[in-house]
Amino acid sequence: MADLSIQPISFSFRETHDIRIHLINAEPWFCLKDVCEVLTVDRTSKLLRELDRKGWANCHTLTEGGEQQLVYVNEPNLYRIIFRSNKPEAKQFQNWVFDDVLPTIRKTGKYVRPTHKPEAREPLTSDDTSHLARLIWGMANGFRFERSCSNAIWHALRYAAGVPSPQHFGVSHIPILAEECQRIYSFTNALKEVMYDAERQAVRRVLKNREDADAVV
Repeated sequence: MADLSIQPISFSFRETHDIRIHLINAEPWFCLKDVCEVLTVDRTSKLLRELDRKGWANCHTLTEGGEQQLVYVNEPNLYRIIFRSNKPEAKQFQNWVFDDVLPTIRKTGKYVRPTHKPEAREPLTSDDTSHLARLIWGMANGFRFERSCSNAIWHALRYAAGVPSPQHFGVSHIPILAEECQRIYSFTNALKEVMYDAERQAVRRVLKNREDADAVV
């Protein structure tokens, strides 16, 4: 296995998981630990033991606990993990890799580490982002297509703030995010009321009172 010391760059998956990625010979290699956490895969499972060991690389990575040697897997091994996983997150993770990560890499041909600039915006903290994620969950919760609704809300917030994925929101975006969240909350709350009222009407009039269903609809 290769032993690399170049510091990776992170891509944010669903605003809650940072996936560290190394660019080795112009190809992306994904931190196995991060992938396993997203897909809740046991790193001692048979699935991982069956991966192609030629697609493994040891990379010295700076972490909160200091520099550690972490395992990274190449793109074919990443797909083996995704395709064999039966977790609901696997499909979303696959789409994220296909639609966001790989196009970014293919377009630029490299990762560009952001450089510090005095005028750079102060990013939201992890706690701020977690609070925002819980707020979005509250707005999307109760809808049949909850995940699609949640993704649409994230898209609306990014559009309003002018912050494309995978860039992070900044503290300066808070007023815009608050205003957009208020707009979305008003709509989703009103829509839930309409849905609940329709269910109540259906139960009372069609099921209990045996009124004509077509007329009630």
